[in-house]
Amino acid sequence: MTDELTSEQRAALKADLIALAGRLNDLLSATADGEKPVQLKDNKGRLTRMDEMHNQSILKANRNVTRNRLQQVRAAITRLDEGSYGYCTACDETIAHARLKAYPEASLCLDCKSAQER
Repeated sequence: MTDELTSEQRAALKADLIALAGRLNDLLSATADGEKPVQLKDNKGRLTRMDEMHNQSILKANRNVTRNRLQQVRAAITRLDEGSYGYCTACDETIAHARLKAYPEASLCLDCKSAQER
């Protein structure tokens, strides 16, 4: 398939992963208040409260996606530290550097990811 990652590529990808983890943590911190229950307010009507609850459900779904991605990023950092980063967890082939640059937490090569999504 493709060549293994160089030490420079590994270092750059680790920096990317650490920066991404920081951004995801910041996003979770910034949106934490949105998960609190929607309060009844004297001057707001039923539809406005329903809108707030709907917006809150969207926020919760987005936070779940963010938490899942953060978990994947942390797992990628662990794989990097253990020396298994850059190899597909399904077929053990190398993952293309371009794929890791675009999606640094990727644990599957494109072929295995495509097969998984079918």
